[in-house]
Amino acid sequence: MTIRLYFQDSYLQSFEARVEASRHAQAGWEVTLDRTCFYPEGGGQPSDSGTLGEASVLHVYEQDGQIWHVLSDPVPVGPVRGQIDWQRRFDHMQQHTGQHLLSAVALSQLGAQTLSFHLGAETSTIDLDTSALTDSLCNALEDEVNRLVMAGIPVRAYLVDSEDVPKLNLRKPPTKGEETRIVEINGIDLSPCGGTHVRSTSEIGLVKLRRAERYKGGTRLEFLCGWRALRDYRWKHEAVSVLARELSVADREVTEAVYRLQAAEREVRQEAEHTRRQLLAYEAAALRQEAQPIGPWRILARAFEERAPAEVKQLAGLIVSEPGMVSLLATRSPAVRLFFMRSGDVPLDMREVLRLVTGRFGGGGGGRPEAAEGGGLPVAAVVEALAWAVEQVQSKAS
Repeated sequence: MTIRLYFQDSYLQSFEARVEASRHAQAGWEVTLDRTCFYPEGGGQPSDSGTLGEASVLHVYEQDGQIWHVLSDPVPVGPVRGQIDWQRRFDHMQQHTGQHLLSAVALSQLGAQTLSFHLGAETSTIDLDTSALTDSLCNALEDEVNRLVMAGIPVRAYLVDSEDVPKLNLRKPPTKGEETRIVEINGIDLSPCGGTHVRSTSEIGLVKLRRAERYKGGTRLEFLCGWRALRDYRWKHEAVSVLARELSVADREVTEAVYRLQAAEREVRQEAEHTRRQLLAYEAAALRQEAQPIGPWRILARAFEERAPAEVKQLAGLIVSEPGMVSLLATRSPAVRLFFMRSGDVPLDMREVLRLVTGRFGGGGGGRPEAAEGGGLPVAAVVEALAWAVEQVQSKAS
């Protein structure tokens, strides 16, 4: 069984040990040591990283009481010096102890139990068994957690015998075993935990709740502690400062200034869309004047270059908004699309006309009797396909 030095001292950064077994695995080389301060992944906390000799420690996991270190390079059996990535370790200590404090306050203030915990690379989350978490409750929860952080309450970890566990007022039940490791935030929380933790709540640093969302009938809280919270505040402060300068407002006025810009942009977009629709209506009226008489109807066939298919479809609909019209429009680029439409009083099935055209020139499509669309035929065939479609309509009009 590997001796877990991180249980004895979470602040231990380097150590001497002996490689007891080494093996080649799919993820790289793996070794076990007689003693280690590398924390293996578990309990919602990622593993430590660092070095063993000259090799990088990529991952650490536990299997049957042994702790396996996944390495970038092989390390032979024998003495070795280990060095953990202290920045990563202390970050995990801040987040994990912050989670204990947050879960304890959520239970005392809201009666909400923590169902699960995940310590991610950028943010951490806890899942609470309550869905009634309003913004004001989140703010109160955040305030109380930070008050306890600033109080500098001692945090300690220790082992207790299994027969003594029922005497403790634990926040959650422990796993079965001869001994249980307890993490205690003095007067605030007692929890069974095998993770690494700081010595005082003051070392957790600022605790910031970033998001609360409904999740599986409860609430998922995303939070940041310590250096993570500072980095998050820093980039947001920089972003707000840049926006404030660009908008010539004070920091606290940025939100309202952005809302005003969004409202102005919506108004401009609406005006531009109104103008575009007017221009399309004028264009449709002009194109109707160019339509070719075929019996009791008038037909217009036209292919467009570099025009959005959606706009051409809209134009076809405007052309047939007057009685007696057949509109055979197409786009050649950026994509080949056919839009065959007719007025409500014209007894043609435009699906059939489209089927005849695509059957002869390629592609496919579908639609309704009064409006069909398709594509897939070669660009070079578009003009010929429209001319042939006109012939089909003429044959049906005679």
